[in-house]
Amino acid sequence: MKTVNTFQKWMTAITFAEAGEWETAKNMMPVSIRSRAINQFQKIFMAVTFAEEGLHAEAISLAAGPNPPAPSADDFLQSLGLGGIRMTYGVFATESVR
Repeated sequence: MKTVNTFQKWMTAITFAEAGEWETAKNMMPVSIRSRAINQFQKIFMAVTFAEEGLHAEAISLAAGPNPPAPSADDFLQSLGLGGIRMTYGVFATESVR
């Protein structure tokens, strides 16, 4: 029964989106999604729907994947095979020696 309710909510949201009622469509979308793969799959279809209706910025924001974490210095050293080695970085100004 829960799957039927979720499906009905999606169909209602899609109907409002196709009619141009964007805010109502966003409010009608079901909130709880069990699987990350299903979530991404639904986002792709939503992005296609928004793109077909000419809302390209909304489509791009939905189609973009999750932001990967910024690489750290440890990741860089690990990729060079220097993982676990202590390194210190610095800048030495030659003018300060004189």
